[in-house]
Amino acid sequence: MLKPFFSPQRYFQKRQEVISPLTNKKGPKEWIIARSLCHYRLFSLIDIPSARRESVLQLKIKQWSPFANYGTYIAWYREQAAVWLWNKNQQQAAFEEINVKKATVFPESVLYARPQTKGVRLLVCVEGVEGQVWRDNRLEGSRWWTKIPNSREWVTFQRAYSLAPDVIVPEIIESDLLAKPWIKPRGMIGQLGVQQEKLWVILGLVAFVTIIAWQGTAISQWKQATQQIQAKIDTLTEDIHPILTARNQAIKTKQLSEQLFALMTNPSQLALVTRVIEKLPKNDAKLVEWSYRVEELRFAVESTQLDPIFYVQTFRADPLFQEVEAKTGSGRRAKYMYVSLKIAQPKS
Repeated sequence: MLKPFFSPQRYFQKRQEVISPLTNKKGPKEWIIARSLCHYRLFSLIDIPSARRESVLQLKIKQWSPFANYGTYIAWYREQAAVWLWNKNQQQAAFEEINVKKATVFPESVLYARPQTKGVRLLVCVEGVEGQVWRDNRLEGSRWWTKIPNSREWVTFQRAYSLAPDVIVPEIIESDLLAKPWIKPRGMIGQLGVQQEKLWVILGLVAFVTIIAWQGTAISQWKQATQQIQAKIDTLTEDIHPILTARNQAIKTKQLSEQLFALMTNPSQLALVTRVIEKLPKNDAKLVEWSYRVEELRFAVESTQLDPIFYVQTFRADPLFQEVEAKTGSGRRAKYMYVSLKIAQPKS
């Protein structure tokens, strides 16, 4: 008979009911999702760069999930991620029914002690039983049955994880629930790389702002100096040739300054970067190259979505961009999409 450990603040969500604690104390609450309500999978991302593993994992989970709105419990084994997933709408409905506003959520499986050796085992759950495959101290595979599986079901389960099938179903194991999970959800080791990448993006944007601000200050000072020269010229007599020469030069300088200010009507590079990033595909797109000249912009995007038509249609829809062209890279840059376009000039 299963003897689960229920703390005073531990709730247990089953398929048809929620087991509440005997007392309703204040303080942190724990909400346990029964294995019967969970899906489990071990994702391997060894071929994915560490800086992108988190985003790629989220995309894989979204494709794998049978639910539109789902909750997850994720723990990393270096380049592999153990993921338990459940129907979040069902969980939230249970929260409202029991009047629980906030709780720490665990899947039932993480509250049973890990085995000391590798292999397979069959556990009694609060509902049904769970078959588990263990390799290198990690949960390689898991399957839940409403009752003890027959020999055929057990053989099929073993073959799914490339095990030599044993037709004899092992004795089921009854275990108390742990006070704490044997594995806690945590970010991947490579998450530091993601943070560093974000830092570089921020520093790049700061550099753009600094350059634009410096240019604006220089032009402002130039204009101020020109105005001072113009004021002095107006106070002097036009009969003195050197002063006339200086006046003519000052006029030319003023005209050049006005031309430079006219160029400032174009959007800043910071505004262009922001506008471009907003139009890129979500989740995995990354801006990797940038080249901007007056009226002309070229950039490259690293993404799994490499459809030139998507980029052409997306940027043509923006009235700021004209003559949009897009093409994919080749060789080592096969995952890059190169986009070139012109910046529309403001109407006078």
